[in-house]
Amino acid sequence: MQMIAGRLRVSMLWMLVAASASAFGQGSDEKVRVDGAWARRAAMLTGADAKAGSGSGAVYATLVNPGRESDALVGAESEAAAAAEIHESYQESGMMMMRPVQRLDVPAGKKVEMKPGGYHIMLLNLKRDLTAGTMVKLTLQFQNAGKVPVIAEIK
Repeated sequence: MQMIAGRLRVSMLWMLVAASASAFGQGSDEKVRVDGAWARRAAMLTGADAKAGSGSGAVYATLVNPGRESDALVGAESEAAAAAEIHESYQESGMMMMRPVQRLDVPAGKKVEMKPGGYHIMLLNLKRDLTAGTMVKLTLQFQNAGKVPVIAEIK
C-alpha cells in the first residue's frame, strides 16, 4: 500500500512539474515592451483656439521584442496631445527633415531604439506644456502585442 501511495505521489509530482513547465513555456513568447521612455518639452504657443492646442513634442524609447515573432508599432495616442504619430527623421539636401511613417518594425529577439535624429513619437497640438521633471502618458499600439501603456519622463 505504501508503495502505491509513493508511486501516486511521484506521478502527481511529475504532473505538477509538467504543468508548470508548460505554463512557463507559454510565457517564453513575451510581448514587446517599452523601456526608458522620455520626452522633450516644447513651449506652448498661443493659438487662436486655446482648446485646439498648439506646439509639439517628441517621445523616445527603446522597443524590446523578446518574443519569437516580429511585431510592429502601428499607432500611438497621448492624453497630452490632440494627435500622436510615428515619425522618422532623415537628412535631405543637407537639412534634417521628418515625416510620418505608418509602422515601425520590431524584429523578433531584437531592440529598436527611438532617439533624436531617428524614429520617435511626435506629439502634435499639445493640450498642455511639457514641463521638465513631469510625466506624460501614452498608449502605443502594436500589431500583435496590442496596446501598451507608457509613462515618459519629460526632460
